[in-house]
Amino acid sequence: MTRMLRAEWTKLSTVRSSSWTALAILGLSVGFSLFLAYGSSSTGMGGDNDLVRDSLVGTYLALFPVVALGVLAITSEYSTGMIQVTFTAIPRRGRVLIAKALLVGSIVLVVGLVASTTAFTFGQRLLRDNGYDPPGYPAWSLHDGPAQRAVIGSALLLAAIALLSLGVGAIFRHSAAAISSLLALLFVPLIFGPLLPEGTGDRVQQATPGAGFAVQQTVERSDAIPIDPRAGLGVAFAWAAGALLLAYVLIRRRDA
Repeated sequence: MTRMLRAEWTKLSTVRSSSWTALAILGLSVGFSLFLAYGSSSTGMGGDNDLVRDSLVGTYLALFPVVALGVLAITSEYSTGMIQVTFTAIPRRGRVLIAKALLVGSIVLVVGLVASTTAFTFGQRLLRDNGYDPPGYPAWSLHDGPAQRAVIGSALLLAAIALLSLGVGAIFRHSAAAISSLLALLFVPLIFGPLLPEGTGDRVQQATPGAGFAVQQTVERSDAIPIDPRAGLGVAFAWAAGALLLAYVLIRRRDA
């Protein structure tokens, strides 16, 4: 396993797209969050704004490079035929997938944690400067439990989506099909779920990977995802585990 991890790390670290997607995760998470925080303003009279979630909103845009990184980590080998060399060198195909999952998940977790911490820290400062300050609004910091849960949970959510993307990429073996399917799975329920009848819309949002975004919520609002934050994150990881399990079975059974 150590040799496989080293080999997979060599692949990821020497492909230029891996570096660019990692930077895109960081840039979009932080940049979009700070952009919206800078453009927002309040009279300080109070309201139902979820300041924690508002400072982490860039996580939504970060899904695009996360999905691309997870999918391309395996579909790029299928498109070039390199996967045949990999499976010839390492006949135990399941371990190849495990090694890829460990690396992809770890990379996205670390980058996501740096991004969410940075976005939250500077986003809170901008929001307070723009009128979202006590007594109308709470002054959140990384020492507060809900804020810690949202920041760490955002990084975990990105890691879960990366693992889901890796699994779907192994299932489809085609970059465009995998990426388009994943983006539809992630964004369609989030966008159109609230437009469906109340019971149906709630169940759709609770049962799809986007439920993981509930981990960022600290205020009960009408547009909040109707699921417990930790349970929502569990749903995202359950999707990732299911995709990787199916990919594990298919990789071992079908031709490269």
